[in-house]
Amino acid sequence: MRNLIQELLRALDDRDFDALGPLYTEDGVREVGGRVYRGREEIVAGPKKFLAAAYEATFHHLGQVYVDVDGDEASIVAYILAFHLPKAAEPARHEDGGGKYHATARRTENGWRLTHVRLEMVLFQGEPMTLKV
Repeated sequence: MRNLIQELLRALDDRDFDALGPLYTEDGVREVGGRVYRGREEIVAGPKKFLAAAYEATFHHLGQVYVDVDGDEASIVAYILAFHLPKAAEPARHEDGGGKYHATARRTENGWRLTHVRLEMVLFQGEPMTLKV
């Protein structure tokens, strides 16, 4: 389960948004900043439209991850800190946030896949966030 969250964060930081799709089930849901993305196509399109437009670079850091498995279903709570740089050439100027991913996952024939991910923001620091999260 930790790997699913790690790969989600890597895809965001690498700007490899297409890599998000296979992490989810076909009917997966992602909630961030008051927006709800349903299905792999929307889950991939969301960060392409919003995150890439607002920031040239992001650095997501994963903290503790709690997983409860019940048969073929799992619940995950993952703590994250994220640094957002509007201009990569200006590293002292950044917009930061910390929070928790609340997620569920299902065992499929292709391994574990995320079914629902919701970002709960807990703190902000640095410059005000350009992107509403």
